[in-house]
Amino acid sequence: MSHATSQTHTTATQTTPHRLLYFFVAFVLLMFFGLIYAWSLFVDPLEAEFGWDRSATSVVFTLSIITFCAGMLVAGALEERTSPRTVMLITAACLGLGLIASAFTESLPFIYATYGVLVGAGVGLGTDVVMSVTLKWFPDKQGLASGAMLMGFGGGTMLLSPVVTTMLGALGWRMTFGALGAVFVVLVGAGAFIMKLPTPEYVRPLLEKARQNATVAAVDMTGSQMVRTPTFWVFMVYLMLVTCGGLALISQAVPAAMELLMGAGAAAAGAGAADAGASAVLSEAEALMLATAAMGSVSAMNGLGRLINGFIWDKFGYRVCLTWIAVAFAAGMLCCAFAMMGGNFPLLVAGFMLLGLMYGGNMCSMSAMVGTFFGPKYYGINYAIATCQMIPAAIVGPQILALSQMGSGSYLGAFWVFFGVAIAALAVSFFIKPPKAA
Repeated sequence: MSHATSQTHTTATQTTPHRLLYFFVAFVLLMFFGLIYAWSLFVDPLEAEFGWDRSATSVVFTLSIITFCAGMLVAGALEERTSPRTVMLITAACLGLGLIASAFTESLPFIYATYGVLVGAGVGLGTDVVMSVTLKWFPDKQGLASGAMLMGFGGGTMLLSPVVTTMLGALGWRMTFGALGAVFVVLVGAGAFIMKLPTPEYVRPLLEKARQNATVAAVDMTGSQMVRTPTFWVFMVYLMLVTCGGLALISQAVPAAMELLMGAGAAAAGAGAADAGASAVLSEAEALMLATAAMGSVSAMNGLGRLINGFIWDKFGYRVCLTWIAVAFAAGMLCCAFAMMGGNFPLLVAGFMLLGLMYGGNMCSMSAMVGTFFGPKYYGINYAIATCQMIPAAIVGPQILALSQMGSGSYLGAFWVFFGVAIAALAVSFFIKPPKAA
């Protein structure tokens, strides 16, 4: 018995460095998968060449998010029937074909099919299998591992967008699509042959310790078992409330900042600052630069929030996580509302930063909840099911913000609406409890 224990300990010790390798590979892949949010970089070149309007090109992003969620569901099912390597090779094929084919775009239906469907589905497939495989190496650190990996996904757009922008300027949009397709084939193909599942001997002692500390569920639930628990549906309501606020801000951050900046400039001009004050009025180009920087703060905090929340989840538990996310949501919306009322741009940026932190933290909580509440064994399909909350949130949140702005001509009313949504999320969080073991 002692010999067996020693052998298990030796296996874990020898294998421990390997899980950091898999984490690093996962982080890099997720950074590149995060480029799905960089679709906006291609919008202007495509509209300029083909004369398409913004409503038509925005459908590409909507399709990519829908097929992203669908791809995750397919990955969860495929992983149980085949292997992570097979799913990753399918991912490489989807991304390579989708991006390279996008280079030959001549019509809207074509780009809808190539980028909207193939690329979106490929990112969903890849994200789910990479997260699933890597988290199985970290049964004792579900929150921190989830947060750190998702920081890569959230920060990918911010870190790699300047590279894509440079490529667009030097190569044009067609060559850029083709080059990115080749890069994805190489990276994801290599990842398919590097990443592998841990052995049961490696996982067992870490999982037993995690279950003794109540940081992982006592039993592993399948997807059908998970959706039959009250815990899952209450958590889904919480996620949708918080996500709709985060996606609303992401979709309208620049216009909201522009409203404040140009409104404040007009007020300053109207106040009669004919001499000294006139120099304080921003031009539209200057306002756009500041508004874009404000949007950048959301992206930066989005990535940081995922890492912070993963640490909090592991150290202080799910209750503290859910509470601080809802409180940050409410505080962020209050900052935005008061900033709009007073024409205070720094306060608006503070609100944006809080909202970025809470949105990133919310995405990490979704992943950590799946592993912690329902066990790591069926993480792939369970995480994919939970991610589907983004579909209604992506429809409802931005629509509330847009309708409010259209009705009143200002985003102020929408900020108060989402403050109420944040309070509702805080109330719902107190009803979330770990599911009872069957």
